[in-house]
Amino acid sequence: MIKNFKKYFIPNKGNSHKPRILRWKVALVILSFILFVEVCFLVQVLWFIPQGNFFASVAPMAIEGFTNQNRLSNNLESLKTNSLLEKAAQLKAEDMATKGYFAHTSPEEGLTPWYWLDKVGYEYVLAGENLAINFVDSQDAINAWMNSPTHKANILNNNFVEIGVGAAKEIYEGKETIFIVQLFGRPVTMTAQSVAVAQEKKQSVPPTVEISNESIVGDSTAVKGEVKNSIMPDDSGFVGLVVRENLSPSIVSRFLSTPRAISNYFYFVLFTILALALLLSIFIKIKIQHPALIVNGVVLLIVISAIIWINQYIVFAQAKII
Repeated sequence: MIKNFKKYFIPNKGNSHKPRILRWKVALVILSFILFVEVCFLVQVLWFIPQGNFFASVAPMAIEGFTNQNRLSNNLESLKTNSLLEKAAQLKAEDMATKGYFAHTSPEEGLTPWYWLDKVGYEYVLAGENLAINFVDSQDAINAWMNSPTHKANILNNNFVEIGVGAAKEIYEGKETIFIVQLFGRPVTMTAQSVAVAQEKKQSVPPTVEISNESIVGDSTAVKGEVKNSIMPDDSGFVGLVVRENLSPSIVSRFLSTPRAISNYFYFVLFTILALALLLSIFIKIKIQHPALIVNGVVLLIVISAIIWINQYIVFAQAKII
């Protein structure tokens, strides 16, 4: 192992002071492999994801998992996946995709995010919504929300206990587009025996109180939250709600829903290895230099840097959050 490391990375008499990893034949192999990975990435994000529905099916699970990772890293409890929230998010995503709009409130009918919660029968005391469009990487969508104070506030809101994510694909502004809806909620808790009593009490409570926070952050509008007057929750359980623990995304779903993150990981590792090899080649035997090897190393580093920048431009060119 040490012998091979010295052969490929350390200038010495055994390799004629020419580390093998920087020789043109090995550099050509590395370049070919880089281009192969890039072609696979471009095929996935420019053809496979836009043309198929698979990404729309794996993205929700990945987004839920990444959301909980951010909450846990901020010492917050993870959110549980609620099937009614998932259904509401999916209906909202499909409505935007079908009717060709991207907004918290539908432009023609004026349907708010809370309409979809009521439609599926999700009883809540607090709810929130994050929207994203044109993302081909679930991790990028989460990062974009986390970089927006208003969207981050939803993700890290300790009052939310449940989550549901939906995604739909349709032609929007002339291209295949994936709409992502992330809903958060805190349900009303009550026993089956208290439902009748709760309905009677609801008749006497004041009208619905809506708390909204409208502010512009870049291209992002702060998400509205709504608080409904309701019976005080008890600890007896949920009624009509199917709640399950949110699991971390599987390796397969993570790979298929995070193409840019996976490719970037590969490029960063390779960049680090080549940069280390180049530095060792220059400074281990500083009096013995081989310009051709240095050029090979520099070219490879430039190619990797350019690819990372190009990929970022491709995936973020039309991506938006609100």
